[in-house]
Amino acid sequence: MDIEGQRLSPSLDGLFSPRSVALVGASSTTTKWGFAYARQLLGGASKRRIDLINQRGETILGEKSYTSLRSLPEAPELAVICVPAAQVAQAIDEGLEIGTRYFVCITAGFGEIGEEGRRVQNEIRDRVRAAGARLVGPNCAGLYDAAANLECTAFWKLAPGDIGIISQSGGVIVDLGARLPRESLGISRAVSVGNQADLTVEEFIESFATDPNTRVIVAYNEEFRDGRRLFQAIEYARKLGKEVVLVAPRASEAVGRSVASHTGSMISNEDVLASLCAEFDVVRVRGIGDLFLALRGLSAPVRAPGQRVAVIADGGGFATLGTDAAIEEGLEVPAFSPKLLAKLTEIMTSNSGMGNPIDYVGALDLASFKPVISAIASSGEVDAILLNGAYNNVAGATADSEAAVAADIRNVCQETGVAVSVATMITSEPAMVAFAADRVPVFDFPAEAARCLALGRQRHPQRELPTIGSTRQYAGKTDYLTSRNALAASGIEFTQAIYAGNADEAANAASTIGYPVVLKALGSLHKSNSGAVVLGISDEASLRAKMETLTNRLEPTGFSIEEMVVEREGIELLIGAIRDPAFGPTVVVAAGGTKTEIWRDRVVALAPVEEDVARRMLSSLRIAPLFAGFRGSPPISLDTVAGAVAAISRFMAEHHNVMEAEINPLIAGPTRCVAVDARIVAAQ
Repeated sequence: MDIEGQRLSPSLDGLFSPRSVALVGASSTTTKWGFAYARQLLGGASKRRIDLINQRGETILGEKSYTSLRSLPEAPELAVICVPAAQVAQAIDEGLEIGTRYFVCITAGFGEIGEEGRRVQNEIRDRVRAAGARLVGPNCAGLYDAAANLECTAFWKLAPGDIGIISQSGGVIVDLGARLPRESLGISRAVSVGNQADLTVEEFIESFATDPNTRVIVAYNEEFRDGRRLFQAIEYARKLGKEVVLVAPRASEAVGRSVASHTGSMISNEDVLASLCAEFDVVRVRGIGDLFLALRGLSAPVRAPGQRVAVIADGGGFATLGTDAAIEEGLEVPAFSPKLLAKLTEIMTSNSGMGNPIDYVGALDLASFKPVISAIASSGEVDAILLNGAYNNVAGATADSEAAVAADIRNVCQETGVAVSVATMITSEPAMVAFAADRVPVFDFPAEAARCLALGRQRHPQRELPTIGSTRQYAGKTDYLTSRNALAASGIEFTQAIYAGNADEAANAASTIGYPVVLKALGSLHKSNSGAVVLGISDEASLRAKMETLTNRLEPTGFSIEEMVVEREGIELLIGAIRDPAFGPTVVVAAGGTKTEIWRDRVVALAPVEEDVARRMLSSLRIAPLFAGFRGSPPISLDTVAGAVAAISRFMAEHHNVMEAEINPLIAGPTRCVAVDARIVAAQ
């Protein structure tokens, strides 16, 4: 497989290991950032030429300075811009004139302050790109590379290691720089992306993925501009064996949509992000605490290949609490096979609980658990072991002997590919200290141990990222009947419907369709909300009377006379599609009907989806047990429903100006799956 061929952006190695650097705005005043950056950059002077640019030509930290980039004897590969905002454009233009390839703009006062700042920022970006150069920032805090001895920062003091940090916040990098050494971890590369006028988080993920010194990439994101591009970068990194941890606070509920459909009112940015992280099995955390649980899990000797966990404890309460913690994290605690139970019976005391969780009665120290752990790890029945209990040091045992027990357990788990995480009230015991020294996670509480296992497990995406082929403009109208016809043409079955402009036309339409019929007054966006839908009209007199009532009350633009669906065992579903501002076309499946916003039972996926993905979405709903038949009711045809979901997802993906499309309800029954209402919202 040509992994490099899947990369979407060029290499940035020259940015992190430049042959030469110029600091524009270097200062001899110790309180200015120009002084702090000069001091940090000069620390790598043995690796590269460092030129200081100061308008007055001052001597700074014992080094001469130049008055401009043009006065340098040769062009720097990287220019760091640390001058007032009004001088940034000139400094970058000078660098472009002499052939500088990379710029890091520390200065603020651009896109983050308003429209005028954004205009100037975009002009600078366009000039940089036109010259074939690249720009970090503006409004950033710099970058760092341990192997290249590059400290293009004002105040970061970072311990070297194998964790790469990409952050929209320079302060987060400072925080991680202080905390990581406490976990015996350090940073390989770091970059503060600032306003991302040019270089983006996605491009840095791809760059870090090819860095041989980076093992895990941490990306702190506060906003998502091109969500698909982000997930493509994560997919690329994982194919190169690098895990990506996405640190993303809860996304805003303000989605910036017209919210013309039920789907639009139900689905937030957070719903989309959470669903996609689950669908593509991306490690996503919302805070620094969980980030460190993830890093400890990803740095452990073994990462669990799956979600099956054995809980082993030295007390009934510990067993129960450990099991609850595992289940809370979405892990499985499966019952052991008769073969494994027989083996455990030979090892453990007869009054112990052996069925998973394990309550080993009479075990007073970790050594007692060693044969139990060995038997379970060797069984092939679990992917991880959660130890939860006191695990005292046996009386008279030396620290070395206890450490040897811990080493034996670690070795067994490594040899069998089973992860282990420990929760104990006595983390200072020699065995626990030995575990921690070998990077086996040790915690005070089982909730932390279980979450560490869950976050650190191996990842298994449910599918590859879908691609969107050529798209076209949706040129049709978005009125109700045209929307029905457009979605029907995409492959979705609808009830029969005939337009009627007056009562006589309505009577003829009903006679053609056959009573009972449904009467819908047209012109209202949410027909059910305004009382514009009348179900089960059984004769012409009732039809004419209802039409007169609706005409007087609503002044509709016309009427739709439709077949009345009588599906006693039918389930109402909503299938819809939303063009998310960050992630593009998405498809939604939900419990449908007039109360769909109340049920909020929905699943989101990137569009387009194939029918196998659509079936998986349907099976993920809370109402999914109804599909197979419930208390004697017949099952529905999931294949037909999945076909409708796939069809609306294709419609959304193929029409770049469609913002929302919805069918609510889609009535799925044992003999028929038919849509009875439709809506399309297109960009103005």
